[in-house]
Amino acid sequence: MDFKSLRIRILTLFLLSFLGAGAVVVLVLSGSLQRDVESLLARQQVTFVGGLAEEVDQKIKLQIEAMERVAALVLRDADATTLTAFLQDRTGIKGFFAGGLMILGRDGVVRAEGPALGRIGKDMAALAGVKSMVEAGHSVVGEPYFDPALNQPAVAIAVPIRQGEAVIGALVGTATLSQKNFLGRLVEQKVGETGGLYMVSPKSGLIVISTNKERIFTPVPARGQNRMLDRYMDGYEGSGVAFSSVGIEELTSARRIASTGWMLVARLPTAEAFEPVGGIKNRLMVALAVLGLLSLVLLWLVLRGTLAPLRRATERIQAMVEGRVPQQALEVSRGDEVGRLITAFNALQDKLAVADDALREREALYHALFSGCKAVEMLIDPADGGRIIDANRAAEIYYGWTHDQLVSMRISQINILDQSAIAEEMHKAKAEERDHFDFRHRLASGEIRDVEVWSGPVQVTGRKLLYSIVHDVTARRRAEHELGSLLAFRRAILDGAGSSIIATTIDGTIRLLNPTAEQWLGYGADEVVGRTTPALFHDPDEVAARAAQLSRELGREVEPGFECFVARTLLGGQPDSGEWTYVRKDGGRFRVLLTISALYDDDGQLSGFLGVAHDISARLSMERELQRSNAELENFAYVASHDLRQPLRMVSSYLTLLQRRLGESLDQDCREFIAYAVDGAQRMDHMITDLLGYSRIGRGGAPQEKVDLGDVMKLAQANLGALIEENGADITVSEGLPVVMGNEVELERLFQNLISNAVKFQVKGRSPQVDVTWSSSTDEWIISVRDNGIGIDEAGQARLFQIFQRLVGQDEYPGSGIGLASCRKIAEHHGGRIWVESVPGEGSVFHVALPKSVVR
Repeated sequence: MDFKSLRIRILTLFLLSFLGAGAVVVLVLSGSLQRDVESLLARQQVTFVGGLAEEVDQKIKLQIEAMERVAALVLRDADATTLTAFLQDRTGIKGFFAGGLMILGRDGVVRAEGPALGRIGKDMAALAGVKSMVEAGHSVVGEPYFDPALNQPAVAIAVPIRQGEAVIGALVGTATLSQKNFLGRLVEQKVGETGGLYMVSPKSGLIVISTNKERIFTPVPARGQNRMLDRYMDGYEGSGVAFSSVGIEELTSARRIASTGWMLVARLPTAEAFEPVGGIKNRLMVALAVLGLLSLVLLWLVLRGTLAPLRRATERIQAMVEGRVPQQALEVSRGDEVGRLITAFNALQDKLAVADDALREREALYHALFSGCKAVEMLIDPADGGRIIDANRAAEIYYGWTHDQLVSMRISQINILDQSAIAEEMHKAKAEERDHFDFRHRLASGEIRDVEVWSGPVQVTGRKLLYSIVHDVTARRRAEHELGSLLAFRRAILDGAGSSIIATTIDGTIRLLNPTAEQWLGYGADEVVGRTTPALFHDPDEVAARAAQLSRELGREVEPGFECFVARTLLGGQPDSGEWTYVRKDGGRFRVLLTISALYDDDGQLSGFLGVAHDISARLSMERELQRSNAELENFAYVASHDLRQPLRMVSSYLTLLQRRLGESLDQDCREFIAYAVDGAQRMDHMITDLLGYSRIGRGGAPQEKVDLGDVMKLAQANLGALIEENGADITVSEGLPVVMGNEVELERLFQNLISNAVKFQVKGRSPQVDVTWSSSTDEWIISVRDNGIGIDEAGQARLFQIFQRLVGQDEYPGSGIGLASCRKIAEHHGGRIWVESVPGEGSVFHVALPKSVVR
């Protein structure tokens, strides 16, 4: 630090401050003095102009009184000669009126004058103010006018001439404004050396008299040229400072002359008025300069001694900065302000050391966070066209450019927007109007990716940069597009579905009603969504009956509410289907098959329910008709088969009797013929019996019960004991066959037929091997019967389960062709299905799928 320069700066600053403060004091004092002088002069000027105004007013009143006394002496009926002589004798008042005296009639025509100026016979009413005097009935002082007879400006005083109370004429005295008289003498008055007087008439807007004679009988300046004159014309009496119409600042004072209404104004230029104040101001400034120089010398002596320790400390600090001496505490040799400053510097030095360590640590932390962050981060300078100032390692990996390449690029080489759009977006980020942007960025490979950018301003070394955190959202955008398509597809399905679709919350509040449901029920979505439950369009009696049924099944009380619809779904975890009655808004009813499924969120938590209903009114009607038709057909088949058996038994019996009676007399051909006939009748009887059994499947009407399929398999094997033993078949049944709901007799017949076929349809010379196994799917039990028989080709599999369809000859494998058709009918009657997998010559596997129930 240059302490000599410092002392000079301090002394200069002190001097400037001292002089500045002194100048302010001088200006304040001079301003106050000027205001005091202005106030004093204004009071003096107001007194002066007030005295003059009073004097003029008194003189005017005296003139009016003198003229009124003369007017009383005028002979009323005298001729012009007599009246002229009368005026010539009035020497007492003639001296006041340089323009002379006149006697006017009531009509304003001059009847006599003195001196003779050729005005007799002329109408002077307007000029002399006679008209206003006659109308008012009292004496008046007229407004200034130009008198042609006098050829100069004048003012007239008119007093009435009366006859009794009536005004019959006027005595008029004319005073010129430029000659010496009671008004003209005002012209000679001065205010100070350069000031003067002037009188204005607010009524006529004329200058009546003025120290400047050239302005007599001239219009006053236009309004706005002299602020104070404007106020005086408006009737203000007082003082003020303002610029005149010729640009001279003046101190003016005004008083009104009561008898005329004129304003008498005294004026004094402020240059003369405030001249003493300027002299005082100059003397104060000289005294201030002398005092400043003395103070400057004293301050220099004080600074020289005070700054010596500070200079030594500064030299030591500079040495530490330049590395010539190690960093250390400064010596404190004094206890004054400089000593305390050095002590504070030592403390500050310690804190700076700590702060420096912290700064290095924060810089290292920032570098680690910026460089090690897995998100793409960049610093961009918007003032330099979007130049990339820095980029982290994640940005290098993502974009495919090296760090050196990135910091030599501008963001416009990455962002595919045009330059103007990029500049606009950077402006928004810099002004913090937006902080989130959706862009498309180009990688080094040329690939374009969708990105989401978070950006905002940050101050770095005095520059306002933009930080940008970039996230690749290409996959998300694609997923959003697919989701949008999926939602549109879902909406198309909902709108176009031929079934009623209703979704509810967990508590049953409707949150979706598709158009088909609206059409069927007559309710608009806005009437029910978020407002009610499906109970609105259900039969209350049916709901109550279902609640009672569920209470019996579940062993607990179930209220007739929303739980009636979802209890089975919640209990089994699977969709539940059942027939319900829907009630339309207009009261109409129809039957539906309603399937209720549970809905779950992404966390596997129950979020609601979905009900899909199919209108089964037509189907029920067809089923009833079909049931009636089937009943008639089954009854016909039963009757027909029962009645057909009787003649068949008769044919068979008589043929047998005929064979016995003829005995040995029958030749071999006859015995064969009779044997064929008997065999055909027996096969026909067996076929009729099987057909009768087929027609009875599902007609029993017995309620379903729990059936243990393990017991069913044992009964089937027992019934087929002779067949199994005769063919040497090996039957293996897996343990743990499930328990299902169904008809035990029908299920026994089903598996008995399958095992019987497995034993019967065997390759000659091969011992039958039959394996019965089971498995489980989501909602079915699957029982499989595997054999090692002749197998079935694909053409045979297509018609295997049709009635009366035989795939092999009767002479090879006898049968009616009804067994497998019966198996299919039993499986379907139990809500299940049956199918076969087979390889010709190797064997077949018959699968029977039966629905699961609440039992295992």
